[in-house]
Amino acid sequence: MQVKHLDKQALVLAALWSISIFLITAWTISEETKSTLTLATTEARAYFNKDQAIRLWATEHGRIYVPKTGDYPPDPNLAHIPERDITTPSGVELTLINPAKIIRELDEGYGHLYGVTGRVTSLSPLARENLPDEWEKRALRRLNNGEPEVFEITRINGEEYLRLMQPLMVNEGCLLCHMGQEFQVGKPGGGIGIMLPLKELREAERKSIISKSLILFVLWLIGITSLIIGARILRRHARIRQQMLEELTQSEKRKSAIVETALDSIITIDKYDCILEFNPAAEKTFGYSREEVLGKRMAELLVPESLREKHYQGLRRHLQTGSQTILGTRIETTAMRADGTEFPVELAITRVDQGEHPLFTAYLRDITESRKMARQLLFQATHDFLTNLLNRHSFEQALQKLLDNSGDGSEHCLMYLDLDRFKLINDSCGHAAGDELLRQLAILLQDNIRDEDILGRLGGDEFGLILSNCSLSSALEIGNALLAAARDFRFYWDDKIFSIGLSIGLVVITDRNQQVTELLHLADAACYRAKEEGRNRISITNQVDGEALQKRRGEIDWINSIESAFDQNRFKLYRQPIVKVDGGPEAPPMAMEILLRMMDPEGNLVTPDKFLPPAERYNLISVIDRWVVRSTFHWLATHPAPQTLPPLTTINLSGASIADPLFLDFVLEQLHIPNLSPNSICLEITETVAITNLSKARRFITELRDAGCLFALDDFGSGMSSYGYLKDLPVDFLKIDGQFVQDMDTDPISLAMVRSINEIGQLMGKKTIAEFVASDKTLDLLRVIGVDYAQGFHIGEPAPLDDLLP
Repeated sequence: MQVKHLDKQALVLAALWSISIFLITAWTISEETKSTLTLATTEARAYFNKDQAIRLWATEHGRIYVPKTGDYPPDPNLAHIPERDITTPSGVELTLINPAKIIRELDEGYGHLYGVTGRVTSLSPLARENLPDEWEKRALRRLNNGEPEVFEITRINGEEYLRLMQPLMVNEGCLLCHMGQEFQVGKPGGGIGIMLPLKELREAERKSIISKSLILFVLWLIGITSLIIGARILRRHARIRQQMLEELTQSEKRKSAIVETALDSIITIDKYDCILEFNPAAEKTFGYSREEVLGKRMAELLVPESLREKHYQGLRRHLQTGSQTILGTRIETTAMRADGTEFPVELAITRVDQGEHPLFTAYLRDITESRKMARQLLFQATHDFLTNLLNRHSFEQALQKLLDNSGDGSEHCLMYLDLDRFKLINDSCGHAAGDELLRQLAILLQDNIRDEDILGRLGGDEFGLILSNCSLSSALEIGNALLAAARDFRFYWDDKIFSIGLSIGLVVITDRNQQVTELLHLADAACYRAKEEGRNRISITNQVDGEALQKRRGEIDWINSIESAFDQNRFKLYRQPIVKVDGGPEAPPMAMEILLRMMDPEGNLVTPDKFLPPAERYNLISVIDRWVVRSTFHWLATHPAPQTLPPLTTINLSGASIADPLFLDFVLEQLHIPNLSPNSICLEITETVAITNLSKARRFITELRDAGCLFALDDFGSGMSSYGYLKDLPVDFLKIDGQFVQDMDTDPISLAMVRSINEIGQLMGKKTIAEFVASDKTLDLLRVIGVDYAQGFHIGEPAPLDDLLP
């Protein structure tokens, strides 16, 4: 609309400007015409005055004589005048000349010098030369009628002339020549006519009109161009302004929509603390309607009484000094609802000045739920999700805080508690039962300690207890109470009842400069010793006896080394050949057993007897088994037919892997690797593992044998009831325990054990393998007994698996 209005205004201004220029042009032409006429009239009058002056001069002198010549003979019209002709004393004849003739002679003889000539005429002239023409007759009559001057623009022979005539008034001198013509002194006797050509004046007029018209045209063009440019600029500015207004309108609508739909409370006040704006979120948060609060003081309605004076002071200070303590920042404070309840809010305040009136807008967010969530998150971050006790990190922080705040001479104690027989319950009833047991145990422990004591779950079935300002005797009383409570506790799950026990390691804290990790290692080592001493007891460390601690630290160091070896790919596969006894040491191997070695960071070889025991204690053995199975299967699949590769590959598995149902699924999945033949795989489990986990071992062996794998029972003969269980295990090989084989050439009992195991095995249709064969004598005895296969350093020492590659 504004753009259209500007276009109309521009058109009106252009029309007005054009009309103005047109009128100025018309006026200029008119003025130029008038100027030309005025100039011509002035010039004609000047010529008239010149002739009039000559005539007056002549008449005032009375008589003017000229030498009588052929050109100037005596004038017959002056014959009545005495002394018309005179002779000078020198004899020159002179004759009287009429003033009118003087003028005529001057105009005719010298008129070319000044361009315009005058003509004396009269209705009753003396000479015929002065007879008037028709225009002059009309002019003379008008002069005789009293008009002072007659002029008119006429055309003569196509040329434009200004003709002007003024009267010749009769004076005394005139009567000399015109005596008898009834002229009266003071009356017109005739007139002097001027005929002024206007050609040059009109040409000057035309040029002036053209030049001025051109100037006006240029001015008109400049004006129109300026209007067009100005209109375009204004139109663009109008569009921009219109766009800005539309954007501002949209912005205001969006702002209004944002204010109306904002989840945060938005409240605007003036410098008097009176509420000017109160959005729906504020209505919902504070319990007031907008109409209830507009115009009222915000502090009286929304600020708790304890904070109102502080609010007023801050507002006054800002208005007086301009200090911006909280403007533009987010703070947390307390607000008040309509029912008087107080609640925490996050507050941000901005200032906008409208003229000289500052307005303050507060953006408030109810952070009741966020604080609650923050507390929950903090609790979750610092507490164990299962037992709601402190987690290990928070427990260590609490212990460090105790050390930092301890004074000289203060005595505290630290307990490390480990649940006995937890694995039995977890394995037999499942993880849900184990989790429930831990929850109930946490409650049991809390019920038997002091309020100021700090209990935390350190991991798995291990707990920590900080006893602040507690002597050793008091700590022992608390520990014994915990042991008694654990002994008396019964855990019920489904139709089963379980009893539990605790092993407790106790450390007396006497040095505030000790490290938290050092104290926990000491308490853990003491707990470990309590387990080794028979469980369900308290073991006290004096921080000097470092044997148990050193052993514990050594195991933890091995765990770190194992994890580092995984990260740095420092585990290596080795193999040891298994040959037929009848073929001798030089015979090609029937099978190879996969052995695991670890390289330390310096490249030195580490045998499994160093790192496997800690791995079993800290539940890493199954991870190692998975790596060995995956790596071996991958190696066999990618090197399917080297000529030196034995037809059968055996792999040792731990008891933890046999008991893990997920491990069975893992092996079955790995058997599907392309180019891998399952019937070339023989899995070894020890006799002790098989008997301890008989049902699980039977299922494990059965499913993998159905998939094509073979099985060997390792270390056979080391158990107490080997023969009784043998018939229940569908294995293919018996590996005779090496402790019998290595002594059979010197110990008759060992020889008898080897013979007995071989006979029973073969009777049940199983092949036998003798381990630890160290000499030809032992190999000869095995051949005599009839053992099928032999393995040992005499047959072949362990070597890297990759050595089989060409």
